[in-house]
Amino acid sequence: MKVIKHWTIKIFFITLFISAGVSVAAEYFISNLSLPASVGILAALIAIGVLFDIVGVAFASCDQAPFIAMSAKKNTKAHYALKMLKNADVVSNFCNDVIGDICGIVSGAAGAAITLKALVFEFPFPDLMVSIAISALIAAATVAGKAWGKTIALKRNKDIVLSIGTVANFFNGGRKKNEKEN
Repeated sequence: MKVIKHWTIKIFFITLFISAGVSVAAEYFISNLSLPASVGILAALIAIGVLFDIVGVAFASCDQAPFIAMSAKKNTKAHYALKMLKNADVVSNFCNDVIGDICGIVSGAAGAAITLKALVFEFPFPDLMVSIAISALIAAATVAGKAWGKTIALKRNKDIVLSIGTVANFFNGGRKKNEKEN
């Protein structure tokens, strides 16, 4: 129980700082860019949320057995993947809830900023209709993207987890270790 409480407090502050940083960056870029560029930033936020949702679902649904076998054969990529799989609840929470939810919330705020930009152009539609259309498109794109991503994550969870293990291996100097092994 103490570990859960510690993680909850830690993830609160991690989320607080990441969300503040992402919000400031998104607001800065959206307020200083053209309408099409702002829509591009919004699309990137949605894509990042979907990508991290894929990773979170892959870790939550993946079996450790193949990674134990690969790690026993000195596969450092599998070793890092297995370390993360042993903490799949934390990895899944971070990917799905921290990054995914931050992207969802910030994309909503970005949608509001884009709505204001769009209203400056005085579209021939009522303001409320423009606002509802933008919000609905953001929600639909996010939900559809995550539905598509969950299908991929469940079917290819081992490949996704190994890919993340490869990235972790690279950032932990694994390339040098692999060169020594060969």
